[in-house]
Amino acid sequence: MQQLPTSSGTYPAGSFRELFFVALPLIISAGSYSLMSVADRIMLAGYDPGTSGGPEALDIIAAVTPASMLHWTVTCIPLGTILYANTFISQYDGARRPGHLTSALWQAVWLAVVSGLLLMFVGPLSEYLFRAAGHSEHVVSQETAYFNILCLGSPALLISNALGCFFSGRRKTSVVMCVNVISTVVNIVLDYGLIFGHWGLPELGIRGAALATVLARCSEVLLFAWLIWYDNREGRYAFRAHARPSAKMLKKYLRYGVPSGMHYFVDNSAFLTFLFIVGSLNRDAMAATNLAFSINSLIFVPLLGFGTAVQTLVGHHIGASLLPAAVRTTKNAVLMGVIWTGTAAVLLVFFPELSLKPFLTFAQAPVPDGQSIAAILPVAAQLLRFVAFYSVFDALAVVFASALRGAGDTFFPMLITTCSGWLVMTVPAWLISQMDGATVQMLWVTCTAHIGLLGVAMFLRFLSGKWKSIHLV
Repeated sequence: MQQLPTSSGTYPAGSFRELFFVALPLIISAGSYSLMSVADRIMLAGYDPGTSGGPEALDIIAAVTPASMLHWTVTCIPLGTILYANTFISQYDGARRPGHLTSALWQAVWLAVVSGLLLMFVGPLSEYLFRAAGHSEHVVSQETAYFNILCLGSPALLISNALGCFFSGRRKTSVVMCVNVISTVVNIVLDYGLIFGHWGLPELGIRGAALATVLARCSEVLLFAWLIWYDNREGRYAFRAHARPSAKMLKKYLRYGVPSGMHYFVDNSAFLTFLFIVGSLNRDAMAATNLAFSINSLIFVPLLGFGTAVQTLVGHHIGASLLPAAVRTTKNAVLMGVIWTGTAAVLLVFFPELSLKPFLTFAQAPVPDGQSIAAILPVAAQLLRFVAFYSVFDALAVVFASALRGAGDTFFPMLITTCSGWLVMTVPAWLISQMDGATVQMLWVTCTAHIGLLGVAMFLRFLSGKWKSIHLV
C-alpha cells in the first residue's frame, strides 16, 4: 500500500490511522464550536433581564436558536462556496501544485471579504421575518438583537473559515484545532462577562452573547493570518504572486462551490422553517426544541469536523490518483461515525435528563406569573429520543456527502437535500401544525424521517460510483 505523508506522520493512504490523525483535530475543532454555542444557551438560560413586563428567561432561550440558525442560513451559500477551497487545496496539494493551491486560497479570501460586507446589511430585514413566523413580541425583540450583531460579524466568520482551509486542506488539522479551541475559550470568557455584566463589562444579555461570538471570530482571523505568515517564511507558496482574482479559479468555485453552498442553504433553511413551525405552536414547544437541538449539536457539529476530514482526504487521494484510498477512507469514516453516534444515542435513550442538567446551572427560581427552564425539561427529554434515533443516519449522511463533495460531486447532495428537507420534513410539519391537537412530538417525526432518508440516499449515491469520473484538477 502506498505511503502518503500526513500532518501527523506517514500512514498508509486510506488507512484508519491516517483518517484518525487528520480527523481528530477537526472533530475537536467542530466540538469547540458546538461548545461555544451550547455555552451561550446555558448562560442565557440563567440570565434574568430584571425588567418588569419585559422578556423572561424562556423568551431568551426560545430566541437564540432561531436567530443563530437564520444567520447560519443566510451565510450558507457564501460560506459553503468558500469552504470548498478545502477541496481545491487538498487536490492541488495531492497533485503537488503549490501555485494553484495559493490561488485557490486567495479566491476564497476575496469571496469572503465581498460576501461578508454584503451580509452586514441583511440585519434590518430580520425583524419582519421573525414577526411573520408568529413569534411573540418579546421573543422577536431578542431574536432581532442577536441576529443583527451576528450579521455585523459576518466578514470575520467568512474570512476565518477561508484562512483555515489553508491548513485543513493540507491536512495540518492540528493548527485549525488550536485556533478554534482558543477562540472558544475567548467566547466563553466574554460570554460570562458580557451577558451578566461582570469584571466591569456592560450587562448586555443576549446582545452580549452575540458580541462575544463576533469577537471570538475576530481572534480567529488574527491567529490564522499570523500562522499563515509564519508558515510561509520561506516563500514556497508565493502569496503575493497569486493574490489577484483569477477568473478561471473563480469559475471553478461557482461551478463546484456554489452547489456545495446551496446544499448547506437548503438544509438549514428547511430546518429554520421547521423551527418557525414549531414556534407557531407555542413558546414552550420552541424552547424545548431549542434545548434538544442544543444537545443534538454536541453530536452533530463534531460530525461536521469529521466530514471535513473525509472531504480533505478523499480530495487529496483523488488529486494523487489514488481512488482505492479514497474508498477506504470513506469506509473507515462510516465505521467511526456510526460508533460515535451510536454511543451517543444509547446515552440519550437511557439518560436524557442527565444531558439536560447543565441548562439548570445558571437557572434561577421562576418569577411571579413566569416559568423556569425546569418546566420544559420533560418535553425536551422526550425530543432527545428522536435525536438518538436519527443520529446514526446523520452520520451516514455527513460521511457520504463529504466524500462526494471531496470528489467534486456537489449537485446530487444539494438536490436530494432540497427534496427531502421540504417534501419530507417542512411541508408535512406545516400540515400537521394546522391540525387540532398537534404536538411538538408529531412535528419531530417529520424531522426524523428527513434525516433517515438523507443517510440512505447519500449512501446509494456513493455506491453508484459516478463521483469517480469527476476531475477538478
